[in-house]
Amino acid sequence: MDKDKTVIIKKVAVAVITLLLIAYIVSVIIKANFTQIETQTANLMTVSDSISVNGYFIRDEKLITNKDNGYVSYCIDDGEKISKGEAVADVYSSGDVAANEKIIERLETQIAALRQLNGNSTENVTISPDDIDKNINTYLSQINYNVYNGDLSEAEKNVDDVLYNINERQLVTGKADGFDSKINELQGRIDELKKSNSNYKGKQIKSDVSGYFVSCADGYEGIYGTKDLENIKYGDLSNGKLKAKEVDNNVIGKAIEGVYWYIACEVSAEDALRIKTSYNLSVEIPTVNNTNIDVDVYSVNQESKTSNAVVILRGNYMNTEMSRIRTDDISIVINTYEGIYVPKNAVHEKQVTETVEDENGKEKKETHTVQGVYVLIGNELQFKQIVELYAGEDFVISKNSPEEDELATDEYGVLKAYDDVVVEGANLYDGRIVG
Repeated sequence: MDKDKTVIIKKVAVAVITLLLIAYIVSVIIKANFTQIETQTANLMTVSDSISVNGYFIRDEKLITNKDNGYVSYCIDDGEKISKGEAVADVYSSGDVAANEKIIERLETQIAALRQLNGNSTENVTISPDDIDKNINTYLSQINYNVYNGDLSEAEKNVDDVLYNINERQLVTGKADGFDSKINELQGRIDELKKSNSNYKGKQIKSDVSGYFVSCADGYEGIYGTKDLENIKYGDLSNGKLKAKEVDNNVIGKAIEGVYWYIACEVSAEDALRIKTSYNLSVEIPTVNNTNIDVDVYSVNQESKTSNAVVILRGNYMNTEMSRIRTDDISIVINTYEGIYVPKNAVHEKQVTETVEDENGKEKKETHTVQGVYVLIGNELQFKQIVELYAGEDFVISKNSPEEDELATDEYGVLKAYDDVVVEGANLYDGRIVG
């Protein structure tokens, strides 16, 4: 009896275990087939393959000094081109006199514009009010652009253009038949200001060289110039050798000679090789602007191919911020890639065997490894190939429109922008119905 009970208990235990195992297998199958699929839209993106470094800016710079006492008023903006012998600043007896002279200059510009409009009768004007409005909007946009880029002198010219077009619109629409009264009013203000400045004797500070003007000096002028570029060694820029000199009180600015400026950067041997073999180099300088500035490689200074190096880059873009910069953290852009952004966790591989013909016309089997993603089309998964352009830490950029010979096989479609890419889910396979 005890033996029979033992047999029965064993049979029941086996049955229970079997049922539990079956239930587990069924649950796995159900979970695999009904696990929620998470997708992400495949968007176009532009990424840069870049090297982050500290850059030291080198130029040939000549200090400009003021030998006279008085208030210095600059007549050239930082970053503007100057010619040899051109005035860069005026010296006034006081700040009030300087302010009056600036106002006189502005008023004379306005009078010249009004006189030009006075010479245009309404019969001779062919521009329409709508065209004038378009011009005004264009100049307003240029004002915003130039202010954003720190080009205040151009922004000031755009303000004059807006004012001119507003006055022209009044003339075209018949709201004004001339500007004689306004001209007389402005001229009266000029006469008063000139009377206040009657004792002013004009003095000018001129540049001895041609180049770009900068209204300040930082004490690093002359430490490195263009003659030193090929002699700068790794460690020269980062071991305390660069020390600013004291700037004399009579220095009112400097002239940057030549067209080009240079950036010296200390890099590893690996990065030096990447820079040397790149054909489309540019730099991103956050304090200058948000766009890439084209540069070329002037020199790579290293003791051997395996040693760290100083890379000298050359460029010629200039604006106010660029004229003042001495050192900054920059990015050297080796290349830029535009394609479809794909998270790495969405990328899968497939082994595909195809029948192809060899050079003798005989058929043979070839196996390819295909990289791709699963795309949700309706409620069905479809495997689509990707052609990798660039791989980041957790993403890849796939070519948007690859050529046929760039694909490993023609069995699958190609990932396109705005496809719904599966980024999370189990039991993924081509043709699976997601319910």
